[in-house]
Amino acid sequence: SSRQPGEPGGRGRGVAEVVIIMMWWDERGARLGSWNGKAMEPAMEEEEKTSPGRKVAIIDLDCEYTRQAVLGCFRRDKDRRWRTLVKPTTGDSTIKKGSHDYDDDLDDEVGACLYWGEYERVDWEAVGMGRIAANCYCIRKGLIRKAQLALAVHKWRSKRPDSLLAKRVPETHVFELYDIEYFDEVLIADVPELREMSPGEAWILKPNITNQALGVRVFDDLGTLRQILSSEEAWNLREWVVQRYVDRPLLVDGRKFHVRTYVLAVGAAPMRVLVYDQMLALFAADAYPAAGEGGRPRDISNLDAHLTNTCRITRQKLGGGMTPEEEAKHVRLLDEISGELGGPAGLRRVKDEIGALVAECLDAVSSDLSFMPMANCFELFGFDFLVDRDGGAWLLEANAEPDLVQSGRRLGEVIEEMVAGVYVEAVVPLTAAEEEEEGWEETKTTQWKQVLQKTFAGSQAMGFHIG
Repeated sequence: SSRQPGEPGGRGRGVAEVVIIMMWWDERGARLGSWNGKAMEPAMEEEEKTSPGRKVAIIDLDCEYTRQAVLGCFRRDKDRRWRTLVKPTTGDSTIKKGSHDYDDDLDDEVGACLYWGEYERVDWEAVGMGRIAANCYCIRKGLIRKAQLALAVHKWRSKRPDSLLAKRVPETHVFELYDIEYFDEVLIADVPELREMSPGEAWILKPNITNQALGVRVFDDLGTLRQILSSEEAWNLREWVVQRYVDRPLLVDGRKFHVRTYVLAVGAAPMRVLVYDQMLALFAADAYPAAGEGGRPRDISNLDAHLTNTCRITRQKLGGGMTPEEEAKHVRLLDEISGELGGPAGLRRVKDEIGALVAECLDAVSSDLSFMPMANCFELFGFDFLVDRDGGAWLLEANAEPDLVQSGRRLGEVIEEMVAGVYVEAVVPLTAAEEEEEGWEETKTTQWKQVLQKTFAGSQAMGFHIG
């Protein structure tokens, strides 16, 4: 069954509610106890350590920037309902080893009921049994793997050809290549569209499982594609995605950019999907080449003009760091370029379109077993969109565990507010005290917008609550 936007249960504009039936099972587990007794440092003050009724949250984030943003949320909790135990990272000089040794039974011994850390170290057995909440879903490759996302969109398009998602994802194909000698056979069997390329028709090649623009290339002829796949860099990669280059991208100051949108999925009964209204514009390092026929770029050899990932810019251009002035050249709020989008009305139109694409995308991928929400989990994703010269948004890909550092120091407060919103939407409800919480009203009402509500009926959708 489904609930249309505006009906009871929705949270405002563009919100849809869908109910599906799905079963849950999972026997895999990466035990939290694999930390092998490494010391953990309580982040709260000494007098708070023994407060009765305090809930325990384990913070196990490798990135110092993200870790401090998360800890700040717990410190700002006026009621101090949580005690945080922080696992020090390798070579970490900012967190001292504390008096709390960790073992397999920490969640039983001190009442740990929330894990906010790295996916690889989640205790999935405890999560599956409902003993602990976690900051990521166990199964979500249907969204974050490029090939699986392309398959989900293909299925959605075949059933809903007039939907926004069907029209605003670039044509995408998937192929596997184990040896360059089979290049021609793979083209015939898997991607015959490439054999019919017209002169100057550009495509983007991406490895299925990498991120941060690693291995991404642009090509406009089969000779270049063969050369890329024959390179040493590509020898150990087997599954590839090719995506038609979006012609006529909107340019700002002569440079291409993409929009990074933070998306939060919470729970499974229902799964709520929210979009953070403050979106980022991430710019290419170099000017976009002069357009040729049909708006296609004449020169695709300079990747720094075509790829807009700031990880790439940081590594190649700035040696690992940027001043605030340099950051402003590469990372801005989408609101800061509203003039190029047609003013406030054009900016709102782009944001609403992005929200609608996110809703349809999560609806599409969660209809398959490759994306399975859990009631006691939540997860932050980074969605990437391109805006064309007509103001249309195009969904490019979605990423798990988005790198918040790449937003830069200049926009640090925006990122901190975003993480604070994650805390309000996903962590505060665990204590059933959202109505009583103080100090979060601004975040509650301004930044996060719900775009989808979808209920999963089954054992994985049982309600989860910390008493």
